[in-house]
Amino acid sequence: MTDRLESYEALIQALAPLVSKANFNVEFEQRTKSIPQDTRFLIKMELKRLAKPCIRSIDLRTIVKDECRLFHHHGIDHYLNVNGILHFEKLVKRYEEYTFGVYENVLKEAEKEKQSYLVSQKKGLSKTEMYLPDEKYITPCQELLNFPVRKQERLNYVVAVEIFFADKSSIHASTLDISVNGLRVKLKDNDKLSKFKTFEPLQIVLRGLDKNLGLSRESIEYQALNVSGDHHKTQIHLYRDGSKNPLFDDFVQDLIRVHKHRYKVNLDNVEMALASKIYEQSFANNTPTLPVFICRDDEKIFCAKYASMNTCNKPILDFWEDEKGQQVIGFLLNPNRLHRLINDNNAYPQMTIYCFNHIKDEKVYFYSASEQELAESSELRSTFLSYGARKVSWRVYHLTVSDVLPNQGYSPTSIPDGVNKRIDRMNQALSPRLKSKIDLITNMVSVTDITNDIGQACYQTQLLHKHKIRLLSQFGHARNKLPHFVETYRHTQKELRRQTRYTLRTPITIKTNNQLVKGVTEDVSISGLKIELDEAITQRLNSKVNVSFSKLQKITDSFDLHNLRYKVVHINIDKNVLHLQASAEDENNVAENFFTHLIEHNSDKLTAIQNEEPVSGLSIALRNIHSKNSPQFCAYVEKKVQGYLPAMSSASQVRTKWMEFLHHDKSLALVNLGWLYQDIDEGNDFVNQTLKLLRIDPTPIKSEIFVAAPAQSQFAMGIRKAKWQYQFPHQRARQSFIKQAINAGEFLAFSVTINKAIKPDLEKIEQELLYLSQHAVHKATYFEERLWDIAGNIFLTDITQEVLTRYKLR
Repeated sequence: MTDRLESYEALIQALAPLVSKANFNVEFEQRTKSIPQDTRFLIKMELKRLAKPCIRSIDLRTIVKDECRLFHHHGIDHYLNVNGILHFEKLVKRYEEYTFGVYENVLKEAEKEKQSYLVSQKKGLSKTEMYLPDEKYITPCQELLNFPVRKQERLNYVVAVEIFFADKSSIHASTLDISVNGLRVKLKDNDKLSKFKTFEPLQIVLRGLDKNLGLSRESIEYQALNVSGDHHKTQIHLYRDGSKNPLFDDFVQDLIRVHKHRYKVNLDNVEMALASKIYEQSFANNTPTLPVFICRDDEKIFCAKYASMNTCNKPILDFWEDEKGQQVIGFLLNPNRLHRLINDNNAYPQMTIYCFNHIKDEKVYFYSASEQELAESSELRSTFLSYGARKVSWRVYHLTVSDVLPNQGYSPTSIPDGVNKRIDRMNQALSPRLKSKIDLITNMVSVTDITNDIGQACYQTQLLHKHKIRLLSQFGHARNKLPHFVETYRHTQKELRRQTRYTLRTPITIKTNNQLVKGVTEDVSISGLKIELDEAITQRLNSKVNVSFSKLQKITDSFDLHNLRYKVVHINIDKNVLHLQASAEDENNVAENFFTHLIEHNSDKLTAIQNEEPVSGLSIALRNIHSKNSPQFCAYVEKKVQGYLPAMSSASQVRTKWMEFLHHDKSLALVNLGWLYQDIDEGNDFVNQTLKLLRIDPTPIKSEIFVAAPAQSQFAMGIRKAKWQYQFPHQRARQSFIKQAINAGEFLAFSVTINKAIKPDLEKIEQELLYLSQHAVHKATYFEERLWDIAGNIFLTDITQEVLTRYKLR
């Protein structure tokens, strides 16, 4: 762009994408009326230049500080960082193709990014000091689904009362809220608190009531349940038996019914429930940890009975499938390991298990050994680890056990019965059949895959005795004795599909810009397909592909089933299973018309896919137990002006060194996650870069982080250093860091999984949001916004013991 046109840069950037549009000339004339004719001519030439197709490759590797990756677009290879890819795709969407305007804009933004970084370095300020003060990383920590459930509505109602005790003495107070069987009061003189004894009867006279009601002198019997708050905010919670005074019951019921919209219903517990449920939903649907529920069989032996699956932890179950598709995760969780884990007297029982499989004659043979089992066979330890780590199927699992209560499977809404029929149904107790299933559950084992490429390479360096390989058969699992079958239940999510799916396997060919791949459909609907391909495909989400149905074409002459346009809406990790949606660009879509005709005329032959449970409500009950007891730490990240920052965190409180380390200033209500962002000072930012990358490819990203912390007694004073695995140049550097950390204080290691948040399911909190909006619409709006603001999750798993074992420092 010439110097003469620089003052018109904003105008040029706005008009350039419109050059190919029909209304370009009209738009150009309107926006350039006040510009001299000769300058208008130059602007128009510049616009046409920027709109021309471009074939130049963009390479940002010498410009930006961030790591660049190979990025393919219509046969042209580019090297772009995450910001560059996002900006590139945004511009291509505006211009509708790759043009010189896209090319120059991407380079210009990269230069701005470079200059911004150089300025910060010149001033001697780290990114942390410039943008992200430490307070940004201190976030509340809560236990999931831990909220009070009320049986009756409470009305915010203030009236003067006098409280009489058994010794005939009395004190004056005022009510805060009232329900049919409950009352919350605030004393005028807190020195009298000692007079209240739990469950001892006392009499209350509502002095502030209108005398015409006839209740201003009548005493009502209550019992003190507990005291909350402190100092001038102290509140006393009282309870009464409604059967003793039906007249007063009627008075309170009428009071709430008539005045609930004037004085407002107390919504504290509804707000607490929503604050918990919006994060529980994100946790349950994204956790990489597989919860397995343990029962005792008829012989009182521990066995794995149920597993609660989501998309992120499904690979753990997939690994434990043999060549027949039989699920054998019971090999991993055999009775001996369960007995040892459950009867471990440590405050935080945990176990590390190393696994691999061997395929021979198209049969899968599984091998696994826990740390304790390898210690008992010390002569085979190094051979097992070294040989197993050389296998592609090498896995390392971290197991923890939690005691659970079957009644934790019941999680009603925070709204009392009687508000509407749907809430009454949601509050119903568990059915006898469902209760009989979960009453058998005694424990929950959390299985986390902590396999790491760098760790695997480290195990490969252990001494391998080739003559001992045949002796590893003692760690193999007998194929002729299958383990106890584990029933798997998927976390139920609202059915987002608009149409019924039908099982249909038919060959297809999928064509992209640079690939032609054959495959087969798994299921179909009017507007969608699920297909499995013969080989991996290099497409991204929302890209377009052409699908041809060779076999189906033979049965119809009315439709041309070649090169039908579909959009990619989901890709599995292996890139060979795709979910496609018919392109909506054409109103007379051939694909939709054909499958509408096919389904209507073959409804008796096609099998509809149903998602029914054998025992209604079991998946929800298992999910509730998991969320209430999981030791998995999760931070919920939101996009802020300063970047991706933690807004909330959750974990079941366990007495461990790593949990004490996380808590800020020894407060159980707060955690300090600033150590996850320490690499910003070096010009990098693993967390932010990862979450940006997940916007392009939603596959979860795993890494490890090592922490050198002060001695346990000084955790609240902060940490010395935290380093991600990419910051170590080699294994010796990692080993040296660990030794220095141990000598100076404490060493901690975490396996970190970062996920992109999935689309929230409003149906699960719909009734509570609706109830809240009826009484405080601004609060309902706030919680709904928080639900959509969650951009991703950071899951932490303590792997300190495994890392110390890996580097022979334990």
